[in-house]
Amino acid sequence: MKSIYKTYIRAGFCLTGFLFYIQATAQYVVSGEILDVNNIYNDVIVELSGNNSTQALQLSPTGHFRTSLNWNKTYYFKFRKTGYVSKVIEFSTVLPSGKQPSAIEPYHMPVRLFKVFEGVDTVFFKNPIAKIRYDESLGDFEHDIDYSLKVKYRIDQMREKGQSSMNKTKKSVAVKSDKIKKKPVKAVKREEKQQTVGSLDPSDNNELVIDYNEMVDVPALETKYEEGETIEEFKLKNRTIKRHVFVLDEKRRVFLSVKHNWGGHYFFIDEAEIGYRCISKDMYEFFLSNYRNKIKDNK
Repeated sequence: MKSIYKTYIRAGFCLTGFLFYIQATAQYVVSGEILDVNNIYNDVIVELSGNNSTQALQLSPTGHFRTSLNWNKTYYFKFRKTGYVSKVIEFSTVLPSGKQPSAIEPYHMPVRLFKVFEGVDTVFFKNPIAKIRYDESLGDFEHDIDYSLKVKYRIDQMREKGQSSMNKTKKSVAVKSDKIKKKPVKAVKREEKQQTVGSLDPSDNNELVIDYNEMVDVPALETKYEEGETIEEFKLKNRTIKRHVFVLDEKRRVFLSVKHNWGGHYFFIDEAEIGYRCISKDMYEFFLSNYRNKIKDNK
């Protein structure tokens, strides 16, 4: 009788463990954080659309959010803030046949918002600025680099157009000011002129340009890199940064190793318009090995 009782107990534990496994793998955890908004999150709105419904995600006082997604679905994360360009990120949880959800680590999504600028096409940003999906070659979720590069190219065009427009406006203001100066009755004070012209210059606003080095204070990337791998090392005041730049078929990918003097060692991957993403050391080494193998195969 005891043996039968023990069998039932054992079976109960097995069933409980199985149910726990099913529950744990039934959804995929995605977390994230909002960046570049001067630590003002009270008017940031984060929405998640999918399964024919939309829900607002709660944002912590430090700008972090967390949610769980069902497998084999497509979701849309929408980010809004007054005075900033809205962003939409598409996230597909579709897995290839035979891939076990339990083998995939949770995803962290840093989202960099930037202020509305001259020449920005707000209609364009109603479409996803990034598409995240499972990459079989990496064995993890990753954003579609081809799509992100196309989006980045379009945004760069907007900025160049806006910059050109601002330069013309700046020149017009300067010419107008010169004409006014000739009239002693309506002379413009130098301080007022500097304030007016300065407000038209996008370089006055550091958040207009999404620059990867803002996070780690690393020197800017070169305009062009040779095909293959380029390793750069920077010894700063309180940390050492090693940057790996891979160029394959004219497509660039950047990885960082940041080692602080106090002992902290972190690894990052550049995710184009999404911004940086902190990854594990194992994932970092996997990426480097994977890209190096691709370089060998291309030779």
